[in-house]
Amino acid sequence: MSMAEHNLLVVDQDDDFVASAKQLFDGSLPVARTLEEAAQTVSSGDVRMLLIGPSYSTDTAMEQIRQLHNQDPSLVLMLVAEEVTADLLRKGMRAGVSDVLEAPLDESKIEAAIEQFAHDVLRRKSSAAAPVVEDKGRHEQGRIITVTSAKGGSGKTVLATNLALVLNRFPDTKVCLVDADLQFGDVCLVLQLEPRFTMVNAAHELHHLDSELLDSLLTEHPTGLKVLAAPLEPAFADDITTAGLMQMLDVLKENYDYVIVDTAAMLDELILSLIEKSDDILMLVDMDLPSVKNAKLALETLRLLKFSTANVQLVMNRSNSKAKLDNKEIEGALKMQIAASIPSDAVVAASVNEGRPVVETDPKSKVAKGFESVAELIAGKVPDAQAKSGLFGRK
Repeated sequence: MSMAEHNLLVVDQDDDFVASAKQLFDGSLPVARTLEEAAQTVSSGDVRMLLIGPSYSTDTAMEQIRQLHNQDPSLVLMLVAEEVTADLLRKGMRAGVSDVLEAPLDESKIEAAIEQFAHDVLRRKSSAAAPVVEDKGRHEQGRIITVTSAKGGSGKTVLATNLALVLNRFPDTKVCLVDADLQFGDVCLVLQLEPRFTMVNAAHELHHLDSELLDSLLTEHPTGLKVLAAPLEPAFADDITTAGLMQMLDVLKENYDYVIVDTAAMLDELILSLIEKSDDILMLVDMDLPSVKNAKLALETLRLLKFSTANVQLVMNRSNSKAKLDNKEIEGALKMQIAASIPSDAVVAASVNEGRPVVETDPKSKVAKGFESVAELIAGKVPDAQAKSGLFGRK
């Protein structure tokens, strides 16, 4: 396996690891025995990738690896460990590691890692040097649609996921779903996705974040819908700043027709920034008094803060529930007309447990038609469920 074009450096103290790595790469690899020595070699400018051996899968080494990443963020850092644990993977990703490979090394593991990361990095470097050519086919940036609610448990994530899948049916339409419930995001759970990367990885790359790099951090649903996953643990939410998330949305707008943002049920700085940035805000309200009361307070707060509510659309959830309130009372209390309604249906709970949204499992159901009516507020007449290469086909 020739690695000359990849400029790879092997870093480890262990003779056996260095020997096995050299054997894999026809014996022609430069070697650094310490991370300090690796940093000196990196500063020469000839290294694009580092294969860091098991000697450096310790917590102490992670800080040095982070410094290497900061020294040249375009480096591809591959860490080899005797055992790849979730904890090591998280620490590695936070330090800027591109991939953690389990020892012993073999050609297929290296090739897969190189194919996934090196190609992207090298292509990004060449595209950064190339002149920017305007894409004549896309005159406008995409639209940001934020799904919000003033009360927890109102079904925001169910609405956001089903809405994104319906919009994804439109021909030649690219949709990205962003899970901005930073502490307890459930988008990937509801879609039965296991994200390899999350917005934490994007937050660590803000200084050179472009659409190609951000695309490499998205998780793809079988339908072709892309997802920017929330942090895997609540503690990681602190890594995401409001400004950082706004920057991610700006990058996504360049490449996606619709960016759907799921949110937490609170009116904080992040939500206010999202509302300000969004083209459409879908406020989900349940047919019960606490939900209506919270929505009224949230809308009044927005008006007090001089936020325009002109692009807020009211979506009634569980609209066929046996509540004492009727639509006219709700519209009067909120000083806003109901734009769309989603009926209550037991198939929704079943679809959440199954990890397949109801617009896929029961596209003809009343509740699926309710989600389609929300999509029509955004994009007009919705294609039927077979519109993109079959119901579950990729775009």
